[in-house]
Amino acid sequence: METDLTQGVTEYWLRLPIKYKDKLAQIRVWTSLRMATDMDDIWVRGIAQSQLHSPEIRSIPFKKIYFQHDNALFLLGGNVPEERLKTSLLWSPIHKALPVEMPDYNFNYFGIEDRIELKIVASTIERNAAAQLIPLETLDDIIPKMPAIRLQHINWVLINDKALLLGAPVLSMPGKTYWQTQNFLLPAGYDFEYPELSSYFNKITNPENDSFIVMQTDHSFIKIAKENFQKLTISSYRLSR
Repeated sequence: METDLTQGVTEYWLRLPIKYKDKLAQIRVWTSLRMATDMDDIWVRGIAQSQLHSPEIRSIPFKKIYFQHDNALFLLGGNVPEERLKTSLLWSPIHKALPVEMPDYNFNYFGIEDRIELKIVASTIERNAAAQLIPLETLDDIIPKMPAIRLQHINWVLINDKALLLGAPVLSMPGKTYWQTQNFLLPAGYDFEYPELSSYFNKITNPENDSFIVMQTDHSFIKIAKENFQKLTISSYRLSR
């Protein structure tokens, strides 16, 4: 019976031909990762077991995944050493090794070749919720009974038959949660298809930085002026209802 060499492994390595380094854009926001270059290859280490089969890793083409055992690197699923342990590489945090390179776009014109779509995709990265969208009928039952101190950090605005509550920590009640990046509120469990372009998206959708952009899973969004938010109190809720 073969021995499972991956027992006790806490991190995995990724190897990618350097000419495909742009394919690492989706994981450059994972702060635990370190990157180094070796001749014609890029090495990334620090990939956790929980990240190994994520959409972000699976979408990277031409990669090889390794795990370390003793002083050797083994291909994932293999029992024969593929590489000696890389001890001479100079490691850097991946977000520093792969700085964002923003193109010089004309924000008033987009030719066919320049069009970039604002899309969000499923993500395995967990973040703290910053907002929640709750049906008014749910709030009608809960808000009048809630201590005022629980509401003092919350701002809110009405969206049709729901209320968008902004402020962390979010209240303990059923609803759709969002996490925040810049002025964007993204559904929990989602991230931009190109996270490194979030500043660019913010500039073209919200040039005055005076609104929040609430993204939907179908890639549409709702733009809400920041001045429309008000402090959530029992009295302000009753007046609005």
